[in-house]
Amino acid sequence: MNPHNPAPRPGLFFQSNRKPRVRGATLVELAISSTLLAIGMVAIFGSLLYSRKLSDGSVSQNAAITVVQGYIEQMKNMEFDDLPYITSTGTVIAGAGATSKEIPTRLSATVSDSLTISTATTLPSLSTLGITASTEITGVNENTKTIDVNSTPSDTIDDLRLNLRVWIQDISNPSISATQVRSITIQYAWQSGFGTNARIYRSSVRTIRSNVPTY
Repeated sequence: MNPHNPAPRPGLFFQSNRKPRVRGATLVELAISSTLLAIGMVAIFGSLLYSRKLSDGSVSQNAAITVVQGYIEQMKNMEFDDLPYITSTGTVIAGAGATSKEIPTRLSATVSDSLTISTATTLPSLSTLGITASTEITGVNENTKTIDVNSTPSDTIDDLRLNLRVWIQDISNPSISATQVRSITIQYAWQSGFGTNARIYRSSVRTIRSNVPTY
């Protein structure tokens, strides 16, 4: 036995100089990992599309409500005699500021955008209102509008598509008051999305207008 290189004593361990063996990924493991990654990407992409759809729907809804409220405010603030209306029997009384059944509303300060009132004495169900104009219901006039809400005049696909039915009815009661009163009702529908993703939403708004100024 070499005294300069003593034999190892029992119970002692020596570190091997060999490097640990590294096992590579198999084709099956790579395929599984790729599949899981693809599923994750599809889920993320679907979530982004759904979020975009909700965002677009919210923009369309807010724009539709703003436009309708704008028309309402114009009718509440214009001269009372300028408003055409219908009597309880369906007779049309033309306004002083317009001809026949037209309301002299505006889309902007410089752009005229009149609305035509309906003469039907009974308001139809909202479910009968679509985006395109229809003349299937007697006495119902529809006002279709296409409005650039995103300030992209060269791209019409993202424009707001809006359809409105307007009623101005005389609800005065001479036995109670000499004040003339009109009921203003707007049924409206707007479209969110396009193609297979298009959905139509419907709503209505009603207000009262008298010939006595209110503040």
